[in-house]
Amino acid sequence: MLVSVSNLTISFGSHQVVSNAYVDFYRHQIHVLTGASGSGKTTFLRALNRLNDCFSECKTTGDIQLTLNNSQHWVQCMPEQQLPQLRQKVGMVFQHPQLLPGSILDNLLLPLKVVNSVTGQQAHHIAQTALSQAALWEEVSHRLNVHASSLSGGQQQRLCLARTLALEPEILLLDEPTASLDKQTAQQIETLIMELAHRYTIIMVSHSAKQTEKLANRVSHFQAGKVFTR
Repeated sequence: MLVSVSNLTISFGSHQVVSNAYVDFYRHQIHVLTGASGSGKTTFLRALNRLNDCFSECKTTGDIQLTLNNSQHWVQCMPEQQLPQLRQKVGMVFQHPQLLPGSILDNLLLPLKVVNSVTGQQAHHIAQTALSQAALWEEVSHRLNVHASSLSGGQQQRLCLARTLALEPEILLLDEPTASLDKQTAQQIETLIMELAHRYTIIMVSHSAKQTEKLANRVSHFQAGKVFTR
């Protein structure tokens, strides 16, 4: 077991979004969170690396225990200065691509410099490896200096994934990674997710029953903030 969530409750003001959730996540498996819009899936996902801290009105109680670098961590007890390291090891890719200003290569080199203090040839090597893992290298290797916004939607999503992979996470959080993509591109991303599960533990939100059936080793269904796992 890599992640254990116990009695997790998340509220925004007086509105309780997630209620007393108990869920376990296991190494190198694909865990899919399902349920209607507004049922608490994304809020739950963001709690795993404390991204909900960005909202001043959010209150979180309960325990999230992670095993990272073979040691145990209690997410809710981590001091604020440790959160960048947490978000590096528990990396998140959002539903809509969140590109950095600049070129394709800038989107990889800047985080490597800022987060890991890696520059020069080493950074370029890591960038190439991450682009290859995200199945993007062959498509962009000849135009790394073009603006990232020139990429197609599917390529932008894979670039964001590559940027996350470059920081060497142990857990990948994916919030509906195919929601804004056409069917063919979505299938490419699904294939990529299955390949990545050999290296990473993946926790993802999906609204697609077909996608859930195809990808999930385990499913957690959200309904009005309650979580039911099978």
